[in-house]
Amino acid sequence: MQKSFTRTQRARREDILSAAIIVINREGYAAASVDRIAKEAETSKSTVLYHFKTKEAIYEEVVITLYQTGAAFMTERIMAVETYRDKLCAYLSSNLHFIAEHAAHVNAVHRIIENGGLRSDGTDAVTPLATLLSSGQKAGEFGSFDPLVMALAIRSVVDGASFYFTTHPDWDFEHYINEAIQLFDKATALS
Repeated sequence: MQKSFTRTQRARREDILSAAIIVINREGYAAASVDRIAKEAETSKSTVLYHFKTKEAIYEEVVITLYQTGAAFMTERIMAVETYRDKLCAYLSSNLHFIAEHAAHVNAVHRIIENGGLRSDGTDAVTPLATLLSSGQKAGEFGSFDPLVMALAIRSVVDGASFYFTTHPDWDFEHYINEAIQLFDKATALS
């Protein structure tokens, strides 16, 4: 059952999560203690522990929030277009833009997962993408290819970008995004 929070409680939780992201990015996973997070959030350790019982609970919420926010961002854009080709373009564009715009949060999640602070949520990003590609083939919008292999290739480009974008903040993200869209537009085209 989802716990209901007041507007003030939600705002305080968001402040704590933002502080955790800043601390993890600036000082690293090991330095992200409840004390450091509380100091960054300009609150007390007891307030942090009121909202999140443990440091691990903070980490878990940092990860969950990234995945939920990203999924909502992408879904809105994918559902706004009609054709499967446009949906694939929206998938790539929205996913890569979200990563570029939330690089600190993405990097914090990388550090949490890499350091064993939390496992991936188990969300399968490949199967729905393979289904989109397969549906596009059935509709005659995509050429002949293995949808699962193509979905894995697309996810590799997106996941690789999530690491590169977070370590190269001055990089031309738009160029990368446009090139990735063109690459997969050609790879999925009718022959």
